[in-house]
Amino acid sequence: MTVSWTTKVEELGLAIVPLQYRTQAKELFAEAGKKRNGYVTIKMTLPERVGTDQQNRAFHALLGEYWRSGLSSYESYDDMRDSFKLRVAGADEYIFIEDGKVRHVPNLEQVRGRYAEVPKSWADFSLDQRKEAIDMVIAEAVMAGINSRKWDEIITGMQDGTLD
Repeated sequence: MTVSWTTKVEELGLAIVPLQYRTQAKELFAEAGKKRNGYVTIKMTLPERVGTDQQNRAFHALLGEYWRSGLSSYESYDDMRDSFKLRVAGADEYIFIEDGKVRHVPNLEQVRGRYAEVPKSWADFSLDQRKEAIDMVIAEAVMAGINSRKWDEIITGMQDGTLD
């Protein structure tokens, strides 16, 4: 969604402009005064997604093929996926049982007794975290000896940008 409107510079001011952009905004306001009769257009949009669909497809395709290879030592596909996510981004929350009730806490200091870590959602990973997770899956699978046509297709698709 995008919202935009045109307004006089005097009606806008610099209050909504972050400090690091104020010098550029002042220059734009001055230019608007000379060239556009004092008008500027303001455009607001949602931020770009942090990760890409290609990264999402690559991560899950690599995980899936590594799991199907039978070369991993994880208990399940979900265990494998969560292990990679936890190693890269840590836990989003911790779950433990106290007095017969399931408790969710945001940090390890609040945990009492045995606990489970809940990984951060893939959608919340930064670009760097996504790259690290993908690299980690590739490194581990290669070390385990993965060698399949599908794995090669995934890697080739990542390299030439055709992974779909």
